[in-house]
Amino acid sequence: LEYLQLAALRLLTNLTVTDNHQHLMKPSITLLLSLLVVSSEIQVLKVLVNLSSNPDIMDDLVQAQVAPASLVLLFDSCTSADVLLRLLTFVVNLQAWRPSAQVAEALRKQQDSLYCVLLDSSSQFHGRLRLLLSHPDREISAQVARLLT
Repeated sequence: LEYLQLAALRLLTNLTVTDNHQHLMKPSITLLLSLLVVSSEIQVLKVLVNLSSNPDIMDDLVQAQVAPASLVLLFDSCTSADVLLRLLTFVVNLQAWRPSAQVAEALRKQQDSLYCVLLDSSSQFHGRLRLLLSHPDREISAQVARLLT
């Protein structure tokens, strides 16, 4: 079953390289985020990074409901460098999105939204991110510095 899941994720990765089919993924964003904390992290992140590079998908991404603690715990020095780099790239892409004040306020009311968990200034995520500034991998510490500035 895991092999089948991996094959499907590889297909989705290829389908989401261009914007042509990304709109088809909107209903699956929450499922992808839940898979992220369970298994196949690299493949799921490849799909999420592809989706997060498309401004037309951003509203759906930031509104997606996640398990906040599980997601934030992935931002740890014990997480593999490959996974951490893709996670950070995903967040960099999300951070490039600029909501209006009205939209940001509405999103803050959705406590388990990806916006509240990763982008809101009051998120626990920022504290965990600071801990990664001293990560031995220079690319990771550079991405963290980029996110914190």
